[in-house]
Amino acid sequence: MIIERLTLSDFRAYGGVHEVTLRPCERNGHERPIILFGGLNGAGKTTLLLALKLALYGRLALGAGTSKAHYTKFIRSCIHSVPGAMVQRNSAFIDLEFIHGKLGRQAQYKVRRGWYDDGREIRETISLCEDGERKKALTPQAVQGFLNELVPVGVSELFFFDGEKIADLAEDDSGAALGDAIHRLLGIDTVERLRNDLRVYLLRRESKADCSNGSSDLTELQREQESIIQDIAKDRADLERVKGKLDELTTEKDVLEIKLSERGGEWGQSREVQQAKAKELAESLRRDERELRDALSGAYPLSLASSANSECMELVASALVTLSRTEANQLLENFADSLKQTTSKSDHPAIDKLLSESLYMTNGVAPAFDLSHRAVGRIEHTLKAAVPESQAKVKSLAERIQETKNDLDQIALQIQQAPDEAALASVFSELATLNERIVEATAEVAVRQGELKAKYANAIGMARTLRDKHHALSEQIGLQQPIKYATGARELLREFGQMSAERKLDQLEHEFTLAFRRLSRKDDMVSGARIDSRRFTVKLLDREGVEIEKSKLSAGERQIYSIAMLEALARTSGRRLPVVIDTPLGRLDSHHRTNLVRDYFPRISHQVILLSTDTEVDESFYRELSPHISHAFEISYCEEGRRAQLKEGYFWRKKQRANA
Repeated sequence: MIIERLTLSDFRAYGGVHEVTLRPCERNGHERPIILFGGLNGAGKTTLLLALKLALYGRLALGAGTSKAHYTKFIRSCIHSVPGAMVQRNSAFIDLEFIHGKLGRQAQYKVRRGWYDDGREIRETISLCEDGERKKALTPQAVQGFLNELVPVGVSELFFFDGEKIADLAEDDSGAALGDAIHRLLGIDTVERLRNDLRVYLLRRESKADCSNGSSDLTELQREQESIIQDIAKDRADLERVKGKLDELTTEKDVLEIKLSERGGEWGQSREVQQAKAKELAESLRRDERELRDALSGAYPLSLASSANSECMELVASALVTLSRTEANQLLENFADSLKQTTSKSDHPAIDKLLSESLYMTNGVAPAFDLSHRAVGRIEHTLKAAVPESQAKVKSLAERIQETKNDLDQIALQIQQAPDEAALASVFSELATLNERIVEATAEVAVRQGELKAKYANAIGMARTLRDKHHALSEQIGLQQPIKYATGARELLREFGQMSAERKLDQLEHEFTLAFRRLSRKDDMVSGARIDSRRFTVKLLDREGVEIEKSKLSAGERQIYSIAMLEALARTSGRRLPVVIDTPLGRLDSHHRTNLVRDYFPRISHQVILLSTDTEVDESFYRELSPHISHAFEISYCEEGRRAQLKEGYFWRKKQRANA
């Protein structure tokens, strides 16, 4: 994976749009993997590390247990505010462009995650482009699952870290921090969650079995009824404990859903829905095609001869005028004949003259068509109304058919991209089992609440308890076998987790020893390391195999120890990811800093992004790093405008490229 470009818009201190190129370049045939950012404390260095994590993981960047309310509050505080502005900005976005190997080839991706504050809530949007083409068919959940699959959250913590992560490993003597990192690396945390689920199951079953064993003596239960009032306080504590278990199961469900999303669970769940939608669209397509055929068999064919239709209307109109004039002349002639019969012959010439002046000129031409006025009206309605209406209907049906076909093609693409449900069957089964446990825990909370109320109601619940005890006696034999199987499964999972850890610990010990000896200024101080596969505590050994107490290490040596361990974990993971380190040189003396500058930063990864202050990477260390620096930037913070700015160069070397 190579990060090519990061763009921030109104995110935290970065008001406006800031774009920075992060792809390493070669000079004179020499690879330069380091991109160096320099800034004083509070200038905005850590914001760049946070932006990378948020672009990839959203809410998960703040931790698996982060609630939606906390995430909303955090994002609202990240939208850049302008001092004294009448209208404050209410949106921000982060663009991250990177190259990642996919199916044996390199693909270019662009992720945009944006937020909009409408005053009531924060609306988050996410989009993904692959090789310049936006994946419109993917839902936001599917995009997040795809990103989680490319770079899992647990593994990313070994490559994107800050001084706090280094300090946690440096100060940890119990092995808890290292154990958590190894668990995430190997996926052992999932095994531990399953063992804890089985432990909860065993506690519940054994509790019922013990209760069954002690309920055979009904006389004793009747005496217990007298002590119910004293047990109320204990029952309240038990109720809180069960509620705590329910919260634990709910958290585990959230983590499992994240895992399901990483493996494409959202696509798998939507397969049946998309198939059903495709069936509905196919039926709609058949109905529209039938309706189109009906429309084509009506007046529509006349629209194909528009010129002939116009000529026909002109001829019909001309014929109608001729017919009207002929009929009018006939009426005038009949009227003149009648008038001659009632007048003297001396008046006939005047009548003939008046008649000749009143007749319409027809030139003796007969009508072109033998049509009535009603027939002409029907023709006119067909050509001027029915034909355009048929044209509009055919066009609408054709567009609707094409749109339906496009929707069918899009759904076919989504179904093709969805993973086989069989590949997710085990995860769905595990999620279903966990849902059942949550239902059981919820029911148990309700039962305990009911029992507590019953005890407050003068021991009415004792009758229910006696009945349950009788029923438990009949199930006592059946309770033993599930307990036996669950106990065996927990032991098997413990051995599996230990064996998985031991397989990787040998490689981790070897990688750590090489890294520590390379970075430490005392070359002969550590010749080996042993990591306990159960507690994950680290023993450092000298050349004679004698343990070196970690407490005797200086603060700088402890930091070198944690950096070497992070390098070893990253190399053991087998993934080629960029390394992003925020304030990496705190609490180190000059010798350790020199080793880190010479032997760690240039070789830890193919792309190394350093976020440093001017006291960490000073002029001398900058000269040491120069042959390996691809880009250098300075982050300055303007107090007056309360905004950060990115400039090319590094503190005292403005806009100066690293020497070849």
